Amino acid sequence: MNPGKYNTLSLKRGLCILSLFTFMLLSVYGCSSGSDTTTAQGDSELVISLTDAEGDFLSYTVDVQSIKMLKSDGAKIETLALTTQLDFARYVEVSEFLTTATVPSGHYTGAQIVLDFSNALITVQDENGDAINATPQDVNGNPIGLLTLDLSFNGQSDFVIAPGIAAHITLDFDLDASNDVIINGSTATVIVRPVLIADTLLEKPKPHRLRGVLGRVDPVAESFDVIIRPFRHRFSDRFGQLNVQTTDKTSYEIDGVVYDS
Repeated sequence: MNPGKYNTLSLKRGLCILSLFTFMLLSVYGCSSGSDTTTAQGDSELVISLTDAEGDFLSYTVDVQSIKMLKSDGAKIETLALTTQLDFARYVEVSEFLTTATVPSGHYTGAQIVLDFSNALITVQDENGDAINATPQDVNGNPIGLLTLDLSFNGQSDFVIAPGIAAHITLDFDLDASNDVIINGSTATVIVRPVLIADTLLEKPKPHRLRGVLGRVDPVAESFDVIIRPFRHRFSDRFGQLNVQTTDKTSYEIDGVVYDS
């Protein structure tokens, strides 16, 4: 990697929003739930990403109020610092790093997510390709507010987080399987039956996007820190940070300009 690129990045530290695409998940290897926090003995760092299976939605924006990890002893560990508005239709081609959190090590049996559809913005296409705003409803035809969903892990009955070793899961929201779209002229209704999976296997990883503010840069190690600021949270540092080990397949977008490694 050209060290001159790091000099350019360093000059923009604290001033720019960095969007990074890494095509090898292992290139993001370190994480911290805060720049000045220390992980207690027996705890680990958990990285949570979001993705979506392919569907026909132009937009599917809802608020994510909570993401909890469920331990085998019954404890529920909150991992999301703030309610976050996300457009799941954007995550068909990529996964996005959402947050890092310090969690107790041990066996986890699943996860729990709370979605708020009160201010949802859902857009579908009619047969002519025109965009139509859709109204979300439950299976009984009632308006949807908060939905609390329990998620199971794929591939195994539980998920073990070892002390001091960073772990990663991806929450996969299958929009196509989760929604029935009914179009009536210029109006549309979406019947919502959410289908989500907490993916711990990552057998078919997508390119991962990491958005945030540039932190510490190490030109010798060809790595740098990113303070995570996901979708619509440009001025919050409460989603943790990741240390990124770059590869020749890592690309960057800085203030709208794309750079390759």
